Amino acid sequence: MKFSIIMASLLEDYPNASTKRNYKFDRAVASVLAQSFEDWELIICSDGCDITDYLSNSFTDKRIKHCRVERNGLFKNSARNKGIELAEGEYIIYLDSDDMWGKDHLKIFAENLNGEDWVWSNDWIYYDEKWNERFCDMEQYAHCGTSNVCHARKLGVQWGTEGYGHDYHLIQKLLLFKNYKQIPTAQYYVCHIGGAYEI
Repeated sequence: MKFSIIMASLLEDYPNASTKRNYKFDRAVASVLAQSFEDWELIICSDGCDITDYLSNSFTDKRIKHCRVERNGLFKNSARNKGIELAEGEYIIYLDSDDMWGKDHLKIFAENLNGEDWVWSNDWIYYDEKWNERFCDMEQYAHCGTSNVCHARKLGVQWGTEGYGHDYHLIQKLLLFKNYKQIPTAQYYVCHIGGAYEI
């Protein structure tokens, strides 16, 4: 299997959470099911969330798996780490439950992976009534995130418990592995950032 997609999910209320989270959760899963590259598994990691557990039971595609961990605080990443433990794919890639992919997102990664330990891509954000490419900097805090990276499972990288800057801290771990590159901008659509905007 090529990709294990890790999607942590907390659909209950928390500070700066996006609105219409149940709808966005379904939209995120639908964007995975629509991928033109089909060699994947999706691991939905419930962060102690009964709503996530309920919605996950409705999916019939055998490539969709579900796990639950008991929440130990916001942004502690035990759900993502459990997903990594269960993953069987060669590469780990991430999708937030309030974001979505274009249909060729995984295809772009698959076509540009040539044995690297990890790769990264710019992504897309919505403002001024259109999608705009977001240029990411892997070494700068708040200029990179979950959406940008895909890493080999064999690296054994785990998420820490640093709080809201957890994306940056994971990438700093990945930067210790020097066999990486930027790939052409993939089709990750960031739909919510901390209350600033959302669609």
